[in-house]
Order: sequence, then C-alpha cells, then structure tokens
Amino acid sequence: MNKKPNIEILKEPKGFIKGIELIITIFAFATVAGFIGHVEFFLDCKETPPQKRKVSVDFYYPFSEMETYVAGETFCNDTRPGKSPLNLNYRSEAEYIVFTGVVSMLFIIVALVYYIFFEDRAKEATSTDVGYFSFPVVDFVFTVVLVIFWFTSSIAWAAGLSGLKDATGQTELFKNFKPCTQGCSSFSGATYGSATVAVVFGFLNFFVWGGNLWFLFKETPWHSPRSGQSGESVPQEPPRQDIPSAPAI
Repeated sequence: MNKKPNIEILKEPKGFIKGIELIITIFAFATVAGFIGHVEFFLDCKETPPQKRKVSVDFYYPFSEMETYVAGETFCNDTRPGKSPLNLNYRSEAEYIVFTGVVSMLFIIVALVYYIFFEDRAKEATSTDVGYFSFPVVDFVFTVVLVIFWFTSSIAWAAGLSGLKDATGQTELFKNFKPCTQGCSSFSGATYGSATVAVVFGFLNFFVWGGNLWFLFKETPWHSPRSGQSGESVPQEPPRQDIPSAPAI
C-alpha cells in the first residue's frame, strides 16, 4: 500500500525551517550571480575641436573583468573600436558564496524529499531507533558543514564587495583606464544595493542554519541514544532478599 506524502512535516521545526532556509539561500546566491554594475563618465579628448565622449563600464558575475566602451565611436585619437576590458580580481569571493548557496539549495531539496516521501517508510522498515548512519545524522553533520561555509563565504563576499566598490570607483577607474590620461570627468557610479543584500542574506543564512542545529541534534542518537546498543543502562529492580522467619518460641 502506497503511503501518502507527509506534508505535515512542513509544520514541524525541521521541515518549516528547511523552507525558510530555501528562500533565504536562493536570495543569497541569486543576488550575487544576477548582479550587474554600470558606471558612466566622460572622456575629455584633447582634439581640435575638444570633444567629450561618453564611456560606459559594465561588470557582472563572476567579476573577473569589466568592459569599458564608447558606443559606436572610438577612444581619443584612436582608430580602434572603443571597447577595452579591465581586470577585476574578485572571482573567487563571488564563486564561493554562489557555490555555497547552490549546494545548500540542492541539499534542502534532497532533505525535504526524504522527510516528505520516505521518512515514514524508513521508520516502519526498522524496529530500532535512529542509527548513527541514518539520514537525521547526515542532515545534522551536513548542516554543520554548511554553517561553516555560510560564515566564511559571507565574510569573503563582504570583503570582495568592498574591494569591488573601490576598483569600480572614480579614483581607481580614472587611474587604470589609460585613455583617462587625457582627462575624464562627470563620473556616475554604480549602485550596489542587491550585492549588499547578498551579504545580509549570507549572514542571515549562517544564523538560521546555525539555529536549526538544535532541532536536528534532537533527532540524532547523540540526543536520544538507542537503548541497549548505546550502552544506556536500563533500570532494574533491586534483588529481593528473603527475610528470615522468627524462631519459634
């Protein structure tokens, strides 16, 4: 007889928190992978007559480089197309938090599928309590690993975002963009709202996944050891002692 999916598990802490984790995990890595930065400024060309040419700069995940271009024109005193890449060195930080988010999302889906469709069948198939190689133990151990990953990847992306803001700011761009030797002006910087949100959701994931450890720990044999096999003593009745009968008078 086929059992119905156990949707009620979503009302329990281990199921309900998994749903919250899924939402904030997707927000954390999607805001990094989907971020696009755009910067504009004018190139002051020392030509006759002097001209100003609008320069656009785009940068996006994985933040290994940014593209600078003058739409439909060339840079000052140059016959080459007005397009030039500039290096960025924040690929590892971005890929780290995206990797953590994708792995977390896949694990949540696997865990929810198990709890909804297979947990009840697994309980009926065994007469023992939770074992040391059961899925609740895997869930707990893997969550510990992901808590560490979320903490370190959030710190890495926060540091990477700070460096990215500096690298795409006016001072660094004007210094590294060679045509700016003739002069650049009217800088319009990028907005980093969604990239900053990724930092917030990264640390939020750390706290939520860390808080979930207690509920997962309660499902493991370390919290509720198996009787007999775990060495837990079973209360026994004290031995009965025969009371000597009183001597006959």
